[in-house]
Formats: sequence, structure tokens, C-alpha cells
Amino acid sequence: MDGFDTAVDGHFDVEDQLSRYLLRRAEAKLGSGGGSGTLDDVESRADAEAHRERVRSFLTASIGGLPDRSADLGVETTDRREREGYAVECVTFESRPDYHVTANRYVPDGDGPHPGILFLCGHAGPAREDEWNQRACVELAKNGFVVLVVDPLGQGERRQYRDLDHEDAKVSGGGGVFPHSYAGQKCFYAGTNLARYVIHDDRCALDFLCGRPDVDEDRIGVTGTSGGGLQTIYLSLLDDRIDAAAPCCSVSERYEQLKTGNRTHAEQALVGSVDRGIDYDDLLAALAPLPLCVGAAAHDRYFPIEGTHDALDRVRDVYACYDAEDEVDLTVADAQHCAVWEFRDDLFEWLCDRLDAGEYRPVDDPAPLDGSAVRCTEAGNVLDEYADERTIDDVIAAHVAARYPDAGASPRVDDDGDDYGEQLRATVAERFDLDRESCDLHPRVVHRTTEDGLAVERVWFRTERDPDVVVTGVLASDPETDPESPAVVLFDRGTAELPERSETVASLANEYGTVLVFDPRGVGAVRNRTIPVPSWADDYYGTFGTEFKFANDALLLDTSLLAMRVFDVLRAAAVLRSETGAAQVSFVSEGVGSYQALYAAAAAENVARVELSDLGPSFYEMATRRAVPFDSRLTVADVIGDCDLPHLLTALERRGIPVDRGASEP
Repeated sequence: MDGFDTAVDGHFDVEDQLSRYLLRRAEAKLGSGGGSGTLDDVESRADAEAHRERVRSFLTASIGGLPDRSADLGVETTDRREREGYAVECVTFESRPDYHVTANRYVPDGDGPHPGILFLCGHAGPAREDEWNQRACVELAKNGFVVLVVDPLGQGERRQYRDLDHEDAKVSGGGGVFPHSYAGQKCFYAGTNLARYVIHDDRCALDFLCGRPDVDEDRIGVTGTSGGGLQTIYLSLLDDRIDAAAPCCSVSERYEQLKTGNRTHAEQALVGSVDRGIDYDDLLAALAPLPLCVGAAAHDRYFPIEGTHDALDRVRDVYACYDAEDEVDLTVADAQHCAVWEFRDDLFEWLCDRLDAGEYRPVDDPAPLDGSAVRCTEAGNVLDEYADERTIDDVIAAHVAARYPDAGASPRVDDDGDDYGEQLRATVAERFDLDRESCDLHPRVVHRTTEDGLAVERVWFRTERDPDVVVTGVLASDPETDPESPAVVLFDRGTAELPERSETVASLANEYGTVLVFDPRGVGAVRNRTIPVPSWADDYYGTFGTEFKFANDALLLDTSLLAMRVFDVLRAAAVLRSETGAAQVSFVSEGVGSYQALYAAAAAENVARVELSDLGPSFYEMATRRAVPFDSRLTVADVIGDCDLPHLLTALERRGIPVDRGASEP
């Protein structure tokens, strides 16, 4: 039994369908790349302050709130290196009990108090040991700044997954990209964002920096590039101690980014931000009138320069409400995506001016130290240095346990209470937006044949229009069996598995009468082409692959690939009922398809039975275990509390729907 040939047997070009769909939805919210439009109504200082509160409130909620900070950081200075005109201190502190942050403090000669700079690193693996980060810190120190540079979680001496090899998932290497993606997915399940933990570390670092007697806490700046630039923006929005912000290689317009095909990092993927029209210009405008200098690379492939200029034009309009247009500066480096060092001449002069550090004095070729000289731990990693050190997974699990104390277990349902099955149906429908307006299905048959006594038809139909979503399926019917409860069949790769699954499909057709082997959007015959941006992201289903891109883009739109595919599965069930005249349908599934089947069954009416094979862990388990599968197809936000797998199974049981779990371990 064969699946489809290319382009749905020559009937519809679907190679870029999922790309087009997500981009069109983003375009509708972000105005064809012309900005979100949320700043258009900001015409006064009162409007600007109301905008700031909206953005702060959204950001705080998106990351899961700001944790309390300890009054005692347990700071330990492990080494100090005297250099000409400055010294470098090696420091550790605990942003949480048994959770260490490694940092270097660059201290200029003299008693001070000096202005302070919190230097935040991007996704480069060496982080604060990076040669160019060191050069920037040295030059700032020689210009009179106390500079504190910290390792982000998963990088430098805070590597988290160097020994973890789980089913070939890439969770080590890749600088901070892979560990942040791996831990970030756990945060999404819990309704939070990895930025919650990163920004908490940064705020604790700010506590340490401002608390030093040689630092003037009224002259504090923050800078960083790429992921460090994003941290700079978030921290400046959420902590009023910042007096000047200089994010580099981290500002454009979201629509401009999406057009390139680039991925969104875990910290960037604020769930629902695009759906609410919140863009980079909104974040920066909410800083007004804080002195702001944006560093942009003219040839940056991640943050297109056109979007940078567009964003800052709108930001200046908001700063004008404070008569502070001159507080927004832009410096452009003739470079690709780059380090803070590339912006040093203009940026460091700006920091000297805004933080009253005196005249900027360029330093001729500041020499970095050998990595071992700035190392903060003897073991070279906090997990090896401290016997009771917690991992980021431990920290996330503790937060999940506190936020959802009853999660992970089957919910207690009072037999005399309301119908739990109906309650759960409403919850899933709302969370996954399953009751939205749908289009007429108009299924088309593109091929008919008879194989081994089965009538086989290839069909396609739309589940959405404007933008279009075309899905495909293969109907297999046994004329000897009455299709009382025909089955939607969900294989991991959909109809692409048919050539080797003919016997399985025949057996199911014998049992159910008619089955529809189905391809929801982006699967099987309607799988999107590989998007090799950046060029090394060539593993379609792997960390930072094409499916990863779509998953994070969907989060920005306040939905998920899982939710969209469940919607498609429900429409497939409607087609199956229409084609067979059956009152009920069943769902047969494997692997990731089993998650789709469970959610569809929980949301659907008139379900006869559900067969699951190779169903993976619950989302609670994936959020709280150290080593779990990483599958971008299961990137979904905030499901642990009330619509995780145990909730679904309980609801189906309450509705009297048999669920055969096979070899599953939910």
C-alpha cells in the first residue's frame, strides 16, 4: 500500500505550507513587518507609562513571575589576579541554595566608588572566558568601570548536560543553544519560560554588584550581545536599578526575523507575544526614558538591520513623550552577528558619558587571560565542584512541585460531582482553541484502487482557509466488515509509513471496517521542506531543527503544533464519519500520534475507543525528570496543571471510553 507522491499526487504544492501558514498568521498580528501597531496610540507620557505597565505585566506573567532573592548570596572569591590598571576576581555565588553562579569581577585601580557594568553573555559556549568578552571587560575596567560578567546556566563553568546522551537528543554542545532548548521545553510545559531562571541569576548578580562598597549603585549599566542582549532588555524592564541599557545584536522586528526562517531561542519564545502584538519595539519603548544604546551588526543574519531601524524609529517616538529622543542611540558595526567588542568605540564612549565615568580612553589591544586564570572552580564545573549542587532540572522540578502540588497523579474525581469528562473537554477545547471557526471540508479523492481485498482511496481536504491548511489521508475499507466505529490512524510519520505498514493497515481495516491513515499538518505527505537557516540546523526533528522552528513560532502565536494537529485530527474524524455514515469513531495511534489521539478523543464527542502504542511520558514527567525525550512535536505550554495525560485518561474513563494503552507508559 503506497502513500502519496510529491505535491499530494500533483494536486497541491504543500512544500512550504506550514511555513506560509505561520508567517501569514504572524503577519496579521504584526502588520506586514511594519511593527505591531501597539505603539500607535502612545501620544503622551501617561500613554507611555500605561504601555510600560502592560509590557512589564505581560513579560512577568510570561516567564512565570520573578522569584524571591536571598539576602545572603553566599559569595566566595576564589582567586584574584592583579593586572596593570585593574584586577580580575574569580567569584561564585548562590542564586538559590546549592545552585551556584560563576562570575568574574573586573576591578579598576582606585578606591571608587566606580560606576558598575553587568556584562551578560550570549550563547557562546565559553561565556565569560570567551576572548572577546574578556577584551571588552578589560577595556571597560581600564575606563573606570567595575564589571561583573557571569556564566549563563548551561555554559562556561555551569554546563548542565555534558554527560547526558538521551536517545540521540543533542543536549550538550552548541554553546548555550542546546541546553537552553532542552531545559526551556520543560519550562513551557509548566507555563513558564527559561528566562525566569536566567533573569533571576542576573538580578542576584546585580545584588552582588550593587552591594560592593567600591561600586556606585546609582551608576549601573548593563550590556550583552545576542542572548546577552535579550537578557539586557528583560532585566532593564524588570529591575529599576539599571541606569543605562546597551543591548547588542538582539533587536529587530519579529516579522523580519520570521521571514528569514530563523529559529527563536527558548528565552525569546514568550508564549502569545506575537498574538498580542508585542514586538521588540514594544519592549524597548517600555524602557523610556532610560538611556538606551542599541548595537546592531550590518550583516546580522539573526537580527535583520531593516527591522532594527524600524523598531528604533518607533521607540524614539515614545521617548519623545518624555522629551528624551536623544536618549535612544544606535551604533552599527560592519560585521555579522558579533560580540560587544565590535561596538566598543561608540558603545563604550556612550557608557562613559551616560554613567559619568569620564572621557572614554581606547585601550590598545587589551590582552585576555588564559581560561584557567579566570576560572572560578577547581573542578571547572559547578556540578563537579559542589557535592550538593542542584541542576537546572532540579530547580525547574522544585518550581513545578510548588506550583502544581497535585500534578503527575490521576486527579481525584468525586463520583457525586459534576461530569469530569465534560469539564476536561471544555478545558482542552479552550486551551487548544478547538472550537474556532472551521471551513467546509470538501474532501477530494485523487486515487482509487483495490489492494488485497481492500478498497483504498487517497484523499485530501482543507481544515482551515486563509491561510490554508491542506491535510491528507489514505482510506482503507474492508467490504466484509461493517464500519460501526471507523478509526483515524495516526502513525509517527503518517502516510509516509504506508509502504512498510500495509499489513498493519489491513488488519486494522478488518477490525474497524474503515480506517483513515491520516497526515495532520506538517506530517507525512504534507510535511514542510527542511529549512536550513542557520545552515547547520539540518536535523528536521532534532534540537534547533525545522520542527523546532515551527514549534516555537506556534508558541509566539499562543498555540502549539500539538494543538493545531489535534484540530486537524478532529476534522479528520468528521470526514471519516461523513464518508462512512458512522455515528462514532475510534483513534489508533503510535508514538507522538498517541498524544494527538488522546487530546482529540478527550475533546471529541461520539468516541468509541482509543488504542495507544508507545505513548511517552506525561508532560509532568517530562518537566520534572532529568533525562527525558526531547521532541519538538510535543512543545506545548501550560498543560501540567489541568490537562496532562492523567487528566485525559481519567476523563475518558469517566465517559466510559475504553483506552487500550498497549505498551504505553503514561
